[in-house]
Amino acid sequence: MRLTNSILITLLLIAAALVAGCTTTTTNTTTPVAPTADRLVLLTEEYPPFNYHEEGRLTGLSVDLLNETLQGLSTGQQVDEVQSLPWDVAYRRALAETNTVLFATSRLPAREHEFKWAGPIAPERSVLFALREHNLSISGPANLTRLRIGVVRNDAAVQKLADLGVPEAQIHQADRQEELPAWLDAGEIDLFAYGEGAGRMLAQQGNGSVYRFVPVYTLAEVQTWFAFNRNTSDATVARFQAALDRLSSERDADNLSVRDRILARYVPEVALGQMTFRTEEYPPYSSAANGTIEGVAPDLLRATAGRLNATLRPDQIELGTWADAYRSALDIDNTVVFSTARTPAREALFQWAGPIARLHYVVLADRNRTMPADGLAGLRITTIRDSASVAYLRERGVPDAKVRYESGPDTMIEAIRNGSADALAYSLLPARSLLSQHGVDPNRFAVIETLGEHELYFAFNRNVSPLMVNTFNRTLAALKTDKDVSGIAPYERILYRHVGPERSSAKANQTGAMAVVNLTAEHLAADAAGTLEAINRGVAPYRDPVDPEVYAFVYDTNLTMVAHAANYHLVGQNYHGRTDVTGKAFRDEFLATAQSKGSGWVDYIYVNLAESRLSEKTTYCRLARGSDGHDYVVCAGTFRDSRS
Repeated sequence: MRLTNSILITLLLIAAALVAGCTTTTTNTTTPVAPTADRLVLLTEEYPPFNYHEEGRLTGLSVDLLNETLQGLSTGQQVDEVQSLPWDVAYRRALAETNTVLFATSRLPAREHEFKWAGPIAPERSVLFALREHNLSISGPANLTRLRIGVVRNDAAVQKLADLGVPEAQIHQADRQEELPAWLDAGEIDLFAYGEGAGRMLAQQGNGSVYRFVPVYTLAEVQTWFAFNRNTSDATVARFQAALDRLSSERDADNLSVRDRILARYVPEVALGQMTFRTEEYPPYSSAANGTIEGVAPDLLRATAGRLNATLRPDQIELGTWADAYRSALDIDNTVVFSTARTPAREALFQWAGPIARLHYVVLADRNRTMPADGLAGLRITTIRDSASVAYLRERGVPDAKVRYESGPDTMIEAIRNGSADALAYSLLPARSLLSQHGVDPNRFAVIETLGEHELYFAFNRNVSPLMVNTFNRTLAALKTDKDVSGIAPYERILYRHVGPERSSAKANQTGAMAVVNLTAEHLAADAAGTLEAINRGVAPYRDPVDPEVYAFVYDTNLTMVAHAANYHLVGQNYHGRTDVTGKAFRDEFLATAQSKGSGWVDYIYVNLAESRLSEKTTYCRLARGSDGHDYVVCAGTFRDSRS
């Protein structure tokens, strides 16, 4: 290792020959070729996003740069020759074997005379990660001397920590990077040192959240390079450097270099800086207000970009007609349309990130209008061309001749105002908001038919890097689950600001919640340790297999979470004083209700991830005595529906 900068890059490659006598197993299947003045032995490690395997193929930022450089050298070498090895093994080979190249390698003063260098590849930031729930604060090197810190053997962080005065006994060296998050989760270390982008990807192991680890201290910011064995000829290194430089100097019709396009595949701030995000007037999800484009979706977009170290320029978010935005995302590279209903007919047309929210699609008409005998087919209905409502109307058998297709909301609402349309087919909340914006009383209109529900997404042009879309999607998901010190996720704040709480579409299941709590209390009394362990595995009966939104979660009497059937990563956190988005400390009410009444119900507002909305939730809580002699507060809840 190597590198240290900002988020996300992938793999580096090109491998050549195994040196005689080396017994290390490699990941490539090509026949080793003996190194010559032109052919190199290329070594890397598993270190996303610079170098890593995806679906059995070596990929990444470094690998793509290497591939283009090799083509420029015309030596016949290809990246499928790259050997992926443990960092310590690769590092020692690069020191010892002529014509061997190691990448991506941090170019540090202590290493300067150990290698010859070609590059740079990209910057990287080396940080110390802690578990988010530990709320660890590091103000300076003095705070590090008593903490146990995990590092990969021979990583640049080893020397950096020593330079900062961390005792050797406090530095725990791992042979494989996968050991670091496992050690941290198990409490064997307090921190681990790694590249920020690579650490985010390590966090996902075991289906964890990409943001369950949080950087608490920056060790260094350095450039990563291709490191050549010292005995490699200067001419070989110079030819490699010249071919690499051409990737930056030669530009295409869009004034982008090969390096620019490679960086955009793997570095979110670069990729996002090249994109255009197009939307429509669709309040409260997107709307022009106070000279900016605001709403649930733009706020989520900016928050996601911010977590990826990118600040979107105002001109990158455009508001126009839905038809134009939709077509541009289909036809123009680096274009995203939002908020887009993800329908079966559209699935293969875009790459998707979300969901943003879930909407009800309805037909609205004047409350005093009598439904014609032939139903919707007897009405003149207005809607937006290419919107999800169109497919719903066709499914209901409404003839195209009876539908007035508009390009934007202004003409759609005007058709209702002037009487040229009898009804409006659209999503419910935006329809009511648009009617009000255009001076039409939304209370005049009633839902005469519910068409269905769809979730809204960001729809990326098919040519955007899939890695970039996946990174965006994971970061967006983290905004929904990662709570701040108050106990509230950014997604909850955004929804509450623009939409507020909504009732669930699914039927409330209070009977099921009570049953889960009562059964869990009985099992705790018989076997507290075994029951808590089973809850954290998320198995039945602690998570209802028919209704998985009903699950057990358990606190001790200090309001520290000791078991959770839906998200074991919450275990160990203390929730005293943490609130819902309205400021209600509902967990404190769990404890007070259980201790004062024995059991009872507590109402609050919570994110309904299954439906991508804020919902009213009610939770049954009960005081239970475990077989270990400790008291526990056992809970299970359900989201309220429109009938409860």
